[in-house]
Amino acid sequence: MHEVVDELHARVTRALERAACDLAAAECHGVLCGVSCTRTRNIYAVWIDYLRGADELSRFAHEDIELPLRALERWTRDGLARDDCDFALLLPDDDAALDQRVAAFAAWCRGYLAGLGTAGIACMDGLGEDAREFIADLARFGALGGLPDGDEDDEHALTELVEYTRVGVLLVCTELGELPDDGESY
Repeated sequence: MHEVVDELHARVTRALERAACDLAAAECHGVLCGVSCTRTRNIYAVWIDYLRGADELSRFAHEDIELPLRALERWTRDGLARDDCDFALLLPDDDAALDQRVAAFAAWCRGYLAGLGTAGIACMDGLGEDAREFIADLARFGALGGLPDGDEDDEHALTELVEYTRVGVLLVCTELGELPDDGESY
């Protein structure tokens, strides 16, 4: 699983750089996950509109940019839809410096919240207490800063936060219902 995540992270990073996108791969994936969990139609189109902002859409229409982004969308959709909980956050690999991984995790959390909002989930009243608490936790995680000299305890803490977030995303997805059968997303 780590090899798949690492390869996809590298491909998406290159694609976003070629598109001159302001978001890094982790935040981009967070937005995609947030939009996907809301069960909105045309997930890919909503996500790309968010990524491009006010910029020209054609920058994202080139094959060397579109293929990795579509692969990320399919991988994410598959991970969220499976019963075996085979879902992961797209974050830098464990060889990256801890402060970079913490910053990417924080960006992922901010992206996820932005994705929920982009897809129209402004009110969390329809979610259960655990899911609402998870969303509040993500807001705090999104404010995390880098750790200049992380130790083994910090590594372990980040691992636990990532796992908590992974499970929390699955909880929110479950509470919001099934993913739409959205041919546009593929």
